[in-house]
Amino acid sequence: MNEFFIICCRTFLGYFMLLILLKIMGKREVGQLSIFDLLIFLSIADIMVIGIENFDENIFYVIIPALTLMIIQKSLAFLILKNNFIRYIIDGKESLIVNDGIIDIKEMKKQCYNYDDLFAQLRSLSISSIEEVQYAILENSGRLSVITYENNKQDIFPLPIIVSGKVNKNNLRYLNLEKNTIEKIIKDKKILISEIEFAFLVNKKDLLIYNKKDNASTSKLK
Repeated sequence: MNEFFIICCRTFLGYFMLLILLKIMGKREVGQLSIFDLLIFLSIADIMVIGIENFDENIFYVIIPALTLMIIQKSLAFLILKNNFIRYIIDGKESLIVNDGIIDIKEMKKQCYNYDDLFAQLRSLSISSIEEVQYAILENSGRLSVITYENNKQDIFPLPIIVSGKVNKNNLRYLNLEKNTIEKIIKDKKILISEIEFAFLVNKKDLLIYNKKDNASTSKLK
């Protein structure tokens, strides 16, 4: 009887500890499970299960590894915010599968993403024809984000050109833009690219820039 009581207590403790850890790690763990997020989530859950099964072991053998994983996650999340290279290694990159109504077959092969996957996810979004799709982005989590011609009234390109002071060359390639063009616009505004938090296109004509001083400005591409 005493053993069942200990198991119940450890189960309650494990549940509330997992809940607290996920709250500390942030809503990103629940709302956007990348491969890294999923690995952390499953590892903590496995540690909790082991702690419940081995009820004769000290509870700190469960708490300490779980806290260590939380610290690793928070540390890497901070580095991801500061460094694009680390972000791409851990979280990966989003992929533009449909660009302005045209399917990028090369990108699909690169991501091992076939037509069955594409059409299945379109159906799940209540999209009956590929002709309705202007942009389709395969997110880091494997979810397909779709922007239709009907919903994209302003004809906005969905991916940023500059993030955390770094120019995204892939997105420039999708837009048939040269890096020199963007650099000239930034130079004319008398700011450094490293000072830009992010920048993206509006109506494929204007570059909307947010710098690290929380100031927003718009410049014409041509």
